[in-house]
Amino acid sequence: MVIGKKSKEILKYKPAELYIEEHISYTYACKNCEADADKANIISAKMPNTFLYKSMASNELLAHVVSMKYQYAMPLYRMESYFKMMDVNLSRQTLSNWIISCANELQPALDYMKEELLKRNYIHADETYVKVIEENGKDSNSKRFMWLYRSGGIENPVIIYDYQKTRSGSCAEEFLKGFSGYLQTDGYDGYNKVKNIKRLYCMAHIRRKFFEIISPLSPEALKQSHALEGFNYCEQLYEIEKELREQYIGSDDYYADRHRIRLKRSAPILKKFQEYVDNEIVNALPKSPLGKALAYAQKLLPYMRTFLTNGCLEIDNNTAERAIKPFVIGRKNWMFSKTAKGAESSALLYSVIETAKANGLAVEKYLVYLFEMLANAEFKERDILEKCMPWAENIPDELRIKTTK
Repeated sequence: MVIGKKSKEILKYKPAELYIEEHISYTYACKNCEADADKANIISAKMPNTFLYKSMASNELLAHVVSMKYQYAMPLYRMESYFKMMDVNLSRQTLSNWIISCANELQPALDYMKEELLKRNYIHADETYVKVIEENGKDSNSKRFMWLYRSGGIENPVIIYDYQKTRSGSCAEEFLKGFSGYLQTDGYDGYNKVKNIKRLYCMAHIRRKFFEIISPLSPEALKQSHALEGFNYCEQLYEIEKELREQYIGSDDYYADRHRIRLKRSAPILKKFQEYVDNEIVNALPKSPLGKALAYAQKLLPYMRTFLTNGCLEIDNNTAERAIKPFVIGRKNWMFSKTAKGAESSALLYSVIETAKANGLAVEKYLVYLFEMLANAEFKERDILEKCMPWAENIPDELRIKTTK
């Protein structure tokens, strides 16, 4: 007789495997039809569509390769070794060709995403460098730039990376042509070229300038530092933001409450901060750390008032900095793009992957779904593109990451 029972769950791992799936299509001719017509009636079964039809790679394998490179920052030489351990020889050139071909086929999807982004009322922007070692077939070892644009506010997020040769503000001006809303950035003057927008700056960058001055100081020196007051104003503003998140987020009136409370509590602090900066900058040495921090704050603070006008706006540009971080992490691993075409392909694939992540999708599963949808669509029709965007309501539930409490 059973007097007890024990149970133990063991989490097991089943290694991935690669295998060949062969499809055979027979062709038939109708001999009886030939007598009744000028030519034989010949039919053959269709081969299954794959995203890269002329390639042997399945949609699942393409999704895995793209995900490993751009979601998990695996360089191609390491990926080559990974597949070799599975007894499959896939050279890094083959892998690179697949990635670039996927990007080429996804261009209509990116164009659709950009259209959606420019319709939004609020965009965060940032930029970082990328090294390209060949330009127009010649060795260049040049520092180019990856620009980042991310939608803000309450709508489903759209994230787009844009590779450019320079950091000139004309890049942002060209990309954002047709956009007329709020643009939030750091203090880089290049964004001043963008017309017909309302500018917001980043309080986190202002705070950082003062923090860098006071962080190495001893307790005694800290009490005497003129930078401490500026840092404390930043801290007071962020404390209000923290309280708003903890007390009001999740409520239907969150953004209205945030707008109301900011006007009541944040606006007076921002005014005092501006007065402090205007008074202190008169006596500060322009090239001293304090002088530079005050000058930076004086330039940005007038535009910081914009975040008080709408509860949907953020106090800083950390949204963009978080969105560009996956690229920065990837760059530390693969270090450079070999060609400009490779950098452009990376920008496109990062755009798709990061938008999928931001919308709560399992990236690799979503890529398989996207590749299958587009492989069976003719000319990438707009209604098909709309249905397979990461924010589409009809996205299958199995593609969504299950949240745990």
